[in-house]
Amino acid sequence: MDDVDSIFADDVELIKNADVLEEDYTPDEILCRDDVLQQYTSVLKPIYKGRPPQNAFLYGDTGVGKTAATKYLRENLERDIKRKNDQLPEDEQIALNVVWINCENFTTGDHKTSSYQVAVGVVNRLREKGNRITGTGYAPQDVYDIMYEELDNLEGTVLVILDEVDKIGNDDTLLYELPRSRDIGYVENVRVGVIGISNDYTFRKNLSPKVKDSLCETEIKFPAYNATELSDILSARAERALYDSAYTAETISLCSALAYQEASGSARRAIRLLRRSAEIAEENGSEQIEERHIRQADKDLEYGNIVESIVDQDDEKLYILKALAHLDETGLTPARTRTIHAAYSRVVRSYNTTGKDPLTQRGMFNHLSKLVMFGFVHTIDHNKGAGGGQWNEHEFSDDVNPQKVKDAFEDRDLDWLDISVRGIKE
Repeated sequence: MDDVDSIFADDVELIKNADVLEEDYTPDEILCRDDVLQQYTSVLKPIYKGRPPQNAFLYGDTGVGKTAATKYLRENLERDIKRKNDQLPEDEQIALNVVWINCENFTTGDHKTSSYQVAVGVVNRLREKGNRITGTGYAPQDVYDIMYEELDNLEGTVLVILDEVDKIGNDDTLLYELPRSRDIGYVENVRVGVIGISNDYTFRKNLSPKVKDSLCETEIKFPAYNATELSDILSARAERALYDSAYTAETISLCSALAYQEASGSARRAIRLLRRSAEIAEENGSEQIEERHIRQADKDLEYGNIVESIVDQDDEKLYILKALAHLDETGLTPARTRTIHAAYSRVVRSYNTTGKDPLTQRGMFNHLSKLVMFGFVHTIDHNKGAGGGQWNEHEFSDDVNPQKVKDAFEDRDLDWLDISVRGIKE
């Protein structure tokens, strides 16, 4: 076996512990977050003392430590409660149940996350396989009743963590009722605390006053990391993840600087960049990460981020981007709105299995305008004066191309149907 060359092996190994560079890794210490950790600890301390839990709303950009801090404090809270219970008689012991729901997981195409769907998620998290409920076929109140019954079957405190809580959108029934479920009388045997986590600063502002009173009992803002803080975080990860000879101080400095400049101080981006740089160096047979590896990794991640952003769009916007992709490949961009609408209509009819009509040109234009605002599409304004008229044409922005749209469709498990746009007239 030793004489057989492996097609998977690299000539060098720079990564000694890849788990440390994964997103779900929880470090032994949360760096550069002393102030918010102190606030957050105060929110959770009543649970440790066997008192009614508090509710909290955490907000800040992606990659600034909200989820990492929550996982870290949860693990420490559970550990400390276990230690405390070991010293207490059975009838005085503290019971804690944690239900973690990522609300992003309930968004698919035009089917937006709602309180109803999140309640279904809570029920299924608490039930065994074979006894779970579907996301359709139940009246909303029936689902809420089932959820509260399942929660009340537990003991002590139930801490419900709603990650990406902004995905719930305007349907905030759960955000109002769940934190007040004991006061309202929906549960009797447990006390429910709710932690909402959001990347969207505007979500909190748009919450109704009654929800703010329930959910936002304590608000904790996670600021972006500065370049120095990113370096400290990345140095700690590199020390555990990479061999000493695999990187230098310049490696950490450049990865941190790029993450600070391009991703608003995101530690997640810095860690991804370090991991991808190490992988590229290994693939190239280099014994140390070099600047060229980091620059290539940065390009790779940027490509992936754009595809990921396209994947997150609703079906109508995806259909518009697909229409633009076919127009682009046929040499018909930049294109006027009516041309895009004609291509979009063909795309919708090809994918639509329910007989739903495409949006009107005005309705489609509203989505097209959002794509312009998001930076996927570029608009060219034409003004020929009083005699020549004014009109707009649209094309992909510099960061988007047909292949990225195709990759996004693949990530959404949508077949890339061949749509002909020939014959479409201006």
